[in-house]
Amino acid sequence: MNDKRIASVIDTDVLIVGSGIAGLMLALRLQSADLKVVLVSKAALSDSNSSWAQGGVAAVTGANPFDSPEAHLIDTIKSGAGLTDVEVAKSIIFDGHRLIAELDRLGVAFEKNPAGKYDLALEGGHKQARVVHNKDTTGKSITEALSEKLWLTAAGNKNLIILENTTAIELRTSNEGCCGATLLNDDSKIEVRATHTVLATGGAGQIFERTTNPLVATADGIALAYRAGAVLSDLEFVQFHPTALRLHNAPSFLITEAARGAGATLLDHKGQRFVKRFHEDGELATRDIVARAIHSVMTENDLEQVYLDMRPIGAEQIKNRFPNILQTCSQYGIDLLTQPIPVAPAAHYMMGGIKATVAGRTSMKGLSAIGECACTGLHGANRLASNSLLEAGVMALNLGDELIASSSAHSTNIISRHQDEQIVLPTDVQNFRAHMYRHAGLVRSQSGLNILLKSPSILVPASKMSAKQYCERNIFQVGLLIAQAALLRTESRGSHLREDYATVNDGKFIRHFEVITPANPTPVTAIDFVS
Repeated sequence: MNDKRIASVIDTDVLIVGSGIAGLMLALRLQSADLKVVLVSKAALSDSNSSWAQGGVAAVTGANPFDSPEAHLIDTIKSGAGLTDVEVAKSIIFDGHRLIAELDRLGVAFEKNPAGKYDLALEGGHKQARVVHNKDTTGKSITEALSEKLWLTAAGNKNLIILENTTAIELRTSNEGCCGATLLNDDSKIEVRATHTVLATGGAGQIFERTTNPLVATADGIALAYRAGAVLSDLEFVQFHPTALRLHNAPSFLITEAARGAGATLLDHKGQRFVKRFHEDGELATRDIVARAIHSVMTENDLEQVYLDMRPIGAEQIKNRFPNILQTCSQYGIDLLTQPIPVAPAAHYMMGGIKATVAGRTSMKGLSAIGECACTGLHGANRLASNSLLEAGVMALNLGDELIASSSAHSTNIISRHQDEQIVLPTDVQNFRAHMYRHAGLVRSQSGLNILLKSPSILVPASKMSAKQYCERNIFQVGLLIAQAALLRTESRGSHLREDYATVNDGKFIRHFEVITPANPTPVTAIDFVS
């Protein structure tokens, strides 16, 4: 936290909740205008899903003469399995060059080739190399550069307040829309009254027992928006990354898609390649296809993992291009220069979320959502690799432009809840996460989803809730919404695989499910979906 004194009530023009690439870029963009900004980070400023991103930013920059925005658009639409919003995708993809130029200006160091152009990686689902990166720690490079820039800005700017280790627990609403949020910091509540509230809270991976996401990814923004009455969309589509480290007593560490782009292969327990049995693109097929291929081989042979062999890349290239993976695997006793890595799919990215435009506008006046917590329609049913940082960054730039041009205010006639409200929590959050991975993970069925929807819960007075419990509430609430959406989509499409409805049903399901919040939302309330 910077040294500005924090009052129990703060008035601001813009409240930004979240400090990944979306939140950081927006906060920096707004510094060109005379706007008061409060940026809230649940942990440290640089602790986010974005900082864990390895691969890079998919963007057409001119560095590859064989590539074009049109080609990137085709790959994105193909990956989205029929549900990509083409106009949204076109808008975001054609702004990729602008994003990279802005990140460059803000001090992000991207790898360059000997000719001085961006070094581009090839990833699954891409027909051309177009991923701008910094070795295998691109996200960390981006968030560290942006955080450093923001701290320097905050030091000399009374209009910028940064709150670290602070959790948003409820949105403030009025008869005109959203007008701020209630925060929890060291067991003390802070009321922020804001003209514009922006959710940039990242993903939802911690809903699942096995995930590549950091501990902060507990679906906070989606849950906050749902309880406030904003429309959600596409919650059944959760992407499971095919290749996450699979060892007992080790985290589900991500092994970037770029490893397969550089030549790594997937092997079964007999040391045989297998993905081409399922798709002609083999290891470079889209993530949903590769993850399903791995699941099929594991099921057929009663395995807990398959193996990613990076040795075909070559020792020098591994050391130069993937030092983070090399070091992390070594910590767990795996020398990837001489042996393959045990891997299995893990929850990675939420395609669904708060329904939003390319500039982050939601169904609620005064509330915007950008980055992974938002659902623009870019990703459809399955995100194309490295399109996530692209979307988050472009949305931040777009929203920044709109907020700078806007000066509208909202009523402060706050609609607040009674202090003794009873909050619904899972009886055992770890057990719930295990059941989510088993029943609403890579493979779903009606029977398993119904088990989830009957998950036991307890009531806790709001006055006794800790920040950790508020996050558990969000995990439970959004987890059950995912299960309800997955139950309604009786087909298999993109990242959504129903073993009891194994085929695509275009006649019925070329549409989006939108979650309409009930008047008194609880995790066990029946919800309505509209196309």
